[in-house]
Amino acid sequence: MLQVQNEVRNTIAAYGMIQRGDRVIIGVSGGADSTALLHVLVQLNGILKAQYRVVHINHGIRGAEAERDARFVTEMCARYHLPCRVVEVRAEQYAKKHRISVEEAGRVLRYTVFEEEAQSWEREADTDKPVKVAVAHNKEDNAETILMQLSRGSGLKGVAGMKPVRGRIIRPLLRVTRAEIEAYLVKEEIPWCTDSTNLHDDYTRNRIRHDILPRLVSDVNQGAVDNITRAGRLIGEADVYLAKQAKQVLAKAVVRDEESAGIAQAELDRQEPIIRTYMLRLMIGIVNRTMRDITAKHIEDLDRLADAETGKRIDLPYGLEAVKTYDMLWIGKRGFTGADRSSARFSSLPDAEQNEFYRKHFRFNVFDYEPGMEIPTGESVKWFDYDKIDDVMEIRPRRTGDFITLKDGGRKTVKSLMADEKIPAAERDGIPLLAIGSSVLWVVGSRMSANYQIDENTRRVFEVRYQGE
Repeated sequence: MLQVQNEVRNTIAAYGMIQRGDRVIIGVSGGADSTALLHVLVQLNGILKAQYRVVHINHGIRGAEAERDARFVTEMCARYHLPCRVVEVRAEQYAKKHRISVEEAGRVLRYTVFEEEAQSWEREADTDKPVKVAVAHNKEDNAETILMQLSRGSGLKGVAGMKPVRGRIIRPLLRVTRAEIEAYLVKEEIPWCTDSTNLHDDYTRNRIRHDILPRLVSDVNQGAVDNITRAGRLIGEADVYLAKQAKQVLAKAVVRDEESAGIAQAELDRQEPIIRTYMLRLMIGIVNRTMRDITAKHIEDLDRLADAETGKRIDLPYGLEAVKTYDMLWIGKRGFTGADRSSARFSSLPDAEQNEFYRKHFRFNVFDYEPGMEIPTGESVKWFDYDKIDDVMEIRPRRTGDFITLKDGGRKTVKSLMADEKIPAAERDGIPLLAIGSSVLWVVGSRMSANYQIDENTRRVFEVRYQGE
């Protein structure tokens, strides 16, 4: 078996890219990489036993040259007895409409077409196995991507480069160099098309491909491509580990509602700096599905905002904004409720009148706890473990960022709690809260925090009684 075929076979096996009976769409432009990919997969299909379809995309840019490529791919597929679909898109118009580069527009449109074709094939079949999409990125493509992401200020996820498998996308050529691919085609006497747009430096990737990466290889280290891609793999492994650690912390610390996600500054302060930045990145992902345009600079800005004074805010991509409240950092869609709410019932009262209201309606007591004591279950009396209370408490109306800790260690915003319990919106601002900062011990008349409940280690009880009007 030829070297390129053997490398592709090993890559497919290492990552479980193609299993017996899989349906695979092969993206073929007619260039050297995709032509080699198609040929290798056909040659290996005696072993793989997969079903193939080919998709060729005309980006509407190169006129007669693009039509030539489409004919080339169609004729090649006919020789292999494979179905081929040619799809035309308009990359320049898409780029103008969405204010992105033509290069980026082409990428977005290609993956959109691949996804549509895969879903269409899935609807035809009577199996739950997903259709896969094979694309022809090689080792240099991966090195170029890593350099591009470094230049753009991406975090570890971006700098990790291309994944061999990402969802339904598979990259069987990712361990093969461009020189090996072209040598393989020459040896096998397989022609390919040359895309003229790849020969000049109008696009960012082409400048890296034609100038920067070759200089690194010739002037710095001949093994630069291998070293860059190896570093990308190690960075990717570190990224997965750090994200896992941050996710575990965030699962118990994040406060969510339908329009935003928040976290206590004190929780962020407890973390190592790298975990803290991962938590902030994950929070953006909670309120926005894509992270593509989120750079390290955005995360640094968020990190600084967490330590800023109350009321500070910054704008983020995708119509998001971040807001610092009393002791919380919140991220949500621009215009979400980011300023502290005030209570129509309490905030209109002078401080003396508020104090008089609380003095009149609340009673407090501290006493020793003895096992077997019957803990009140009513809505007007609550017992708290006094020794778990480590800061100054206050009784006040609700405000943005308030949350309550649940039995499983998770958190829920007071806003969401009141909505779940069908408390009328007009009454919510009139319900007193017993709180330490944004952490709510008791939503009076409703739930209390799991953080302060009586347990087998309790020695002293803090009793709070509410006497309604």
